[in-house]
Amino acid sequence: MIKKYFAALSATALIGVAPYTLAASSTDLTVTGVITPAACTPTLSGGGIVDHGKLSAKDLHQDKGTFLPYETLQLAVSCDAATAFRLSPTDNKLGMGDGTNSFGLSSINDNQRVGSFDVRIIAPMADGVAVQPLWSPNNGGSWSTVPFMSHKNLSAFGAVGGPNTPIAVKDLLTDLRVETAIARADSLDLTSDVVLDGSVTITIDYP
Repeated sequence: MIKKYFAALSATALIGVAPYTLAASSTDLTVTGVITPAACTPTLSGGGIVDHGKLSAKDLHQDKGTFLPYETLQLAVSCDAATAFRLSPTDNKLGMGDGTNSFGLSSINDNQRVGSFDVRIIAPMADGVAVQPLWSPNNGGSWSTVPFMSHKNLSAFGAVGGPNTPIAVKDLLTDLRVETAIARADSLDLTSDVVLDGSVTITIDYP
């Protein structure tokens, strides 16, 4: 009611001083948010490290990408109470991937992208029941059944068979399959050691 009254008063004042135009002399900054009593803690097996060991440049394909053996980590999320949380991945090597939904590895001389890796959600279980992975490209506005994590999307979990909306979960357990690909060797300077250094931060997001 106060805002409506102020708007009407402003309009009256502008009409009264026409034809001059008055610029606004103030603006509002609004801070909003919700403090939730529920908290969720994510943990990854193996310290969250996928180590492909030492690779020989001679074993890489010259004219196409080289796919390394899959590695699997286990992600556990434990919440104080059942919560419809989302997973928000951040690519700490953004711009070094292939430009799609993959995560970046390191670069050579700042202009040669070494490769990228995908993270696939496998066989998720929520409170002991199988669920399906979801993702949203519009910050939770809509969801679809996609088993990959992406720095461009939120991930969540829904009931098998639908609907495609996140459900409240207290304890989540799922495998994360890491699928790493090295760029074609003839696009890289491999005259010295190249370190694979991909990194993703998985943050719990509360709706």
